[in-house]
Amino acid sequence: MLRMNRVRTIVICLVCGVAALKPSQGLTQPAPGAVIAEAVDLTIVDVHGGPLRIQSPSPHHFTVLCFLGTECPLARLYGPRLQRLAQRYSERVSFVGICSNQQDSLRKFRHYGQQHGIGFPLGMDYDQEAMRRFHVTRTPEVIVIDSQGRVRYQGRIDDQYLPGVARPEPTTADLRAALDALLVGQEVTIAKTNAVGCLIAPKREPDPDATVTFANQVSRVLNQQCVQCHREGEIGPLGLTDYDQVIGWADMILEVVDDGRMPPWHAAEGDVELENARKMTADQRQLLHDWVAAGTPFGDPADLPTAVMAATDWHLPQSPDLVVPMREKPFIVPAEGTVDYQYFVVDPGFESEQWVSAAEVIPGNRGVVHHCIVFLRPPDGTRMQEIGFLSAYVPGQEATIMPAGYGRRIPAGSQFVFQMHYTPNGTPQSDISKIGLVFAPADSITHEVLVLGGIEQDFEIPPHDSSHTVTGDVGHFPRDAELMAIAPHMHVRGKSFELIAEQAERTRTLLRVPRYDFNWQHNYRLAQPLPLADIQRIQFRCTFDNSSKNPSNPDPTQYVTWGDQTWEEMSLVFLQIARPLQRENTADQDDQQQRERQEMERQRRQADAEQFADQFIRRFDRDGDGQVSKTEVPTAFYLFQFRNVDQDKDGLLTREELIKAALARQ
Repeated sequence: MLRMNRVRTIVICLVCGVAALKPSQGLTQPAPGAVIAEAVDLTIVDVHGGPLRIQSPSPHHFTVLCFLGTECPLARLYGPRLQRLAQRYSERVSFVGICSNQQDSLRKFRHYGQQHGIGFPLGMDYDQEAMRRFHVTRTPEVIVIDSQGRVRYQGRIDDQYLPGVARPEPTTADLRAALDALLVGQEVTIAKTNAVGCLIAPKREPDPDATVTFANQVSRVLNQQCVQCHREGEIGPLGLTDYDQVIGWADMILEVVDDGRMPPWHAAEGDVELENARKMTADQRQLLHDWVAAGTPFGDPADLPTAVMAATDWHLPQSPDLVVPMREKPFIVPAEGTVDYQYFVVDPGFESEQWVSAAEVIPGNRGVVHHCIVFLRPPDGTRMQEIGFLSAYVPGQEATIMPAGYGRRIPAGSQFVFQMHYTPNGTPQSDISKIGLVFAPADSITHEVLVLGGIEQDFEIPPHDSSHTVTGDVGHFPRDAELMAIAPHMHVRGKSFELIAEQAERTRTLLRVPRYDFNWQHNYRLAQPLPLADIQRIQFRCTFDNSSKNPSNPDPTQYVTWGDQTWEEMSLVFLQIARPLQRENTADQDDQQQRERQEMERQRRQADAEQFADQFIRRFDRDGDGQVSKTEVPTAFYLFQFRNVDQDKDGLLTREELIKAALARQ
């Protein structure tokens, strides 16, 4: 939503989630640090079709067995890293890549090696003999064996990734440290670590009498809950439409569903029903468990539901009237690392005012586009009463389709600002995302859709504080409007969120997000629009975890204040509202009491606007000259608001200009 120059977390979608080590069904784990002393003699199938033998004694000092998978996001990210390690230790260490996944094939594994530039041997462990021999449960997982076949290290490659979290850099390089110690004749300090990544499903014998089958029940659960993202052409890194794929991910599916990582949904049930809730029921979870316990039987093909087609471009009521790409040349996403938020400004060429009834953002490359938000930037001098949010793409969300009579106004001469969040997937990628718009005649619009913001910038989160709460108000909102959707926003220390509405007789919690996750920018849509006429105050509460227990925390020793960068924090909420374009005059408009109420309201609005201006100057006027320059404000404010507030275009915001801007938003 706002610019972030250092993105410290990325989403690793694996059945959209990353997991910590847990024992797989039917496998016995060795004791931590145990050394297997038996001779090794395994033959797997080389990706070119010949035999690939792994045995001891071996002429090599040490061998690293790398268990990999073609669709596992972490195996993709670590593939090039393992190749660099293989080159670094090539004189005394040999590397071998092994795939034990039943959903993979020689062709896919060969392509994986070519795609990631892997030069060491790769082979398929079709019978999962190597997997069982070394008690491997995940991809990627590595085993270091010496020339006698003894296991000297087993586990992760490094500690960069945790479930749903990616550090900018690893803090411990476990595999490299183990090899460095062994090559100088020392014992490995930590010989066993927990691997992080995708569970390898062991082969099972289906129960012929099972009542739960893939064809009858499981395929329908997946179609309803998962396939929207996990199919060809969508953001999910693996498909869940075909039986052969699903059985290989069966254990991973159970894990992410039981942990609550999938389907991705972070709101709790509250006073207001949400239209776009994605929640798997207890009955659906039990069906998945019963199916795996029965050996993942296929069932009767006649029971299969209609196949879900691959993703197509548009999910709009009709073909878009206008398609606007973010740029002409593709943006190149690197193979790995952190990509700063990218901003692309496009002029759609509107010579007259337009009304939009539906909009959809389509990523050019769903494998690396985590989310894209398109904002409006109106011409200089335009009176802007709201944030300017137009539409967005976030995995699992649908197109922006407004009710009949509702529309988004785009002033003539407006530009579009594409905010792009990219997540590398192991190989260089390119992207040109786009937005499609469906227009509506102006005379058909009865309600204008706007996006307001509630922002609280005056806070300081102490070091090591695991539950620091910041409260703020949505200061001004039209009482004749109705609330349609809520989108909270914090950064990686965000822990929970609440939006509370105060009425004369009661207080209502409109939204409660007990476990906020920066990786998923949800827009929570109300099932029924909520009238704001009798709501006196809208307050939000953002709670932050600045402790070491927060795995996403860049540095728990620091005081944290407002800032655009991800290692700083934000405390804000976006509210989508709809306001009638025409309002009838009340019968007592000329009554003295009515005029007095109007005057009191005007005075309140003026006082609030003056208070806002004074607080703004106190916070951002670094040189003490009583005004704020464009170099003193946060990047996001400069990009989306500065030009609208700076009425005389002198590059300075005065108290008078800030007061006028605050009044314009009311």
